[in-house]
Amino acid sequence: MNYHLRTQAELDASLDKALAAAPHDVTRSGSWLLVYGSMLKEPPFSPEERRPATLEGWERVFCLADPKMRGTERHPGLCLGLVRGHRCRGLAYRLSAGTVREALRRVWEREMLLPFYVPCWLQAQTPRGVITALTFCTDPDSPLYEPSLSEPAMLERLALCEGENGSNAEYLDTTARQLAEVGLPDTGLDQLSERVRAMRAARREHG
Repeated sequence: MNYHLRTQAELDASLDKALAAAPHDVTRSGSWLLVYGSMLKEPPFSPEERRPATLEGWERVFCLADPKMRGTERHPGLCLGLVRGHRCRGLAYRLSAGTVREALRRVWEREMLLPFYVPCWLQAQTPRGVITALTFCTDPDSPLYEPSLSEPAMLERLALCEGENGSNAEYLDTTARQLAEVGLPDTGLDQLSERVRAMRAARREHG
């Protein structure tokens, strides 16, 4: 696969670029970060506030080949991305002005190591009004982006692939469960998780 892991210098430059593109001075007013996958329950920072948030016109899908965390280069797993679509519900974390850069630096080291995403500033609806939040949109130019992945191929990779952080099935199950636990159940992910569990059970039964 034709990709490379970002260096610390590249991560820092990417973060600087994202902060410079913010519609406000984050070092003075802080910022919102909207998450929709792995950071729903254990973000690498302590937020000032947490709110449910909805992005209209976007949706989370398994569309990014993962050759490291939930797969290998020979058998890449799949990671969630954010693409144009119907609606995506997640959590918005409020980061204070004094901690925002260090908090996002930790996020960058976790989420931006592989060339999955383009940091985007998007408007999101929350119970207390509209906010502008930083989030991670799928990079359409990424060599790991698979926009035309068939459903059977997706199911097989979710069921079988494993990487440094564990199995792809575990990642799917954990995300679906955490969304439900924070009051944001995703029916599509729940159904996908059930199908993947059934596939894994059938394979175990038949050796």
